[in-house]
Amino acid sequence: MYNQNHNMQQYKAYATANMTVGKIRQVVMLYDGAIRFVQQAGQAIEREDYETRFNLLIKVSEIVSGLQSSLDFDNGGDIAQLLYDYYASLDARIFSVHRSNDMKMLEGVTKELRMMRDAWHEIDQADSAKKRQAAQTHESVDAPLPTNTGASGYSASVSA
Repeated sequence: MYNQNHNMQQYKAYATANMTVGKIRQVVMLYDGAIRFVQQAGQAIEREDYETRFNLLIKVSEIVSGLQSSLDFDNGGDIAQLLYDYYASLDARIFSVHRSNDMKMLEGVTKELRMMRDAWHEIDQADSAKKRQAAQTHESVDAPLPTNTGASGYSASVSA
């Protein structure tokens, strides 16, 4: 019962985020989660808690697979293919850590995830700034023109 309830809560949270959070921001959030899970997996390796390490790395792999499966090859061109190959390489290294518990490899995965996360964050910031600028421009176009009351006492109003 708990698992079914928990899954429903996760679905509702995802549905809400999907409607309220921009697509680029969602990618940044996925990278944040993957980084957090990789770090926790490293801590689990240090504690020799291999079951927890396994479960955390599975979560990372699912995030990477989700990012990979959402690529748009029709519009993404060469970039989509590069990202596809990157995600495949990343997933292979995550799988390798399952067998080896190689902390150096895990640190490399973390470093790469952070670099990609930061790149997507910059894209998100630029996109948000562009949207704010467009909204401000739209607001100024739609704003009513001021009423001009001159010294003569008459009021001249222009309607758009």
